[in-house]
Amino acid sequence: MSIKFEKVNYTYSLNTPFKYVALKEIDLDITPNKITAIIGATGSGKSTLVQHLNALLIPTGGTVTVFERMISSLEKPKKLKDLRKKVGLVFQFPEYQLFEETVEKDICFGPKNFNMEDAEKRALDCLKLVSLDPNIKQKSPLDLSGGQKRRVAIAGILAMDPDVLVLDEPTAGLDPKGAKDMMNLFQSINQTMKKTIIIVTHDMEHVLNYCDEVVVMDKGRVRGKYLVSDFFKDTSFLKELNILPPSVIRFKEELNACGFSIDEKVEDIQSLANAIVKVVL
Repeated sequence: MSIKFEKVNYTYSLNTPFKYVALKEIDLDITPNKITAIIGATGSGKSTLVQHLNALLIPTGGTVTVFERMISSLEKPKKLKDLRKKVGLVFQFPEYQLFEETVEKDICFGPKNFNMEDAEKRALDCLKLVSLDPNIKQKSPLDLSGGQKRRVAIAGILAMDPDVLVLDEPTAGLDPKGAKDMMNLFQSINQTMKKTIIIVTHDMEHVLNYCDEVVVMDKGRVRGKYLVSDFFKDTSFLKELNILPPSVIRFKEELNACGFSIDEKVEDIQSLANAIVKVVL
């Protein structure tokens, strides 16, 4: 169940004076059954990249292969329904995918469209899964807070039980506890259901604490794919990309600059505290 980009280019407003090249010669393999972060500055091509995964965007050059289904610039894709059931995409702005009269109808839309049984039960289960009160199911999605809208959008995708879950800034608009709960949910889905999770994010704390691999986008190109444990070791590369490392990494670097000798493998608060105790005592 591989996901592969080969020489993928994408240009918005092609053949017009307003054309903009968003992706350039992308070669990338996404590791199955892992949590992969897609990071980079605003405008680096992150959202454009992930919208190719279920053919919302079609490459203007190259090919994207998802579950042995190839999407090419050379032909218009057909019969995309099965692909879009397997790859669920949650947009950065939840308003883009909330359109029904009630929360329940919105979450049921995907399962019913794919002729899945027990759509109403799926909706109820997924509301609970994203920590929303089932009593809101008869409310209009437009009457919800920003954080609630995001949870409903995620619930609507989860109700379709996709093999790949793609999330564009999934914790935006959530308070710190809500963001932590949501990331714990994605981690649980990955570990218990063996689903591939792809997360577009600016939050390096989430990358460090929840992701297995990280893909770095820069000006429409892939600068590299790394294990998270390796990525944060290269502080000069992070500075080049204007990426602020997670707080525990920064604190560790500051301690080492002051004469401590903290092992580079230390990546969480408890391990850092234990290492400090060993040095001090």
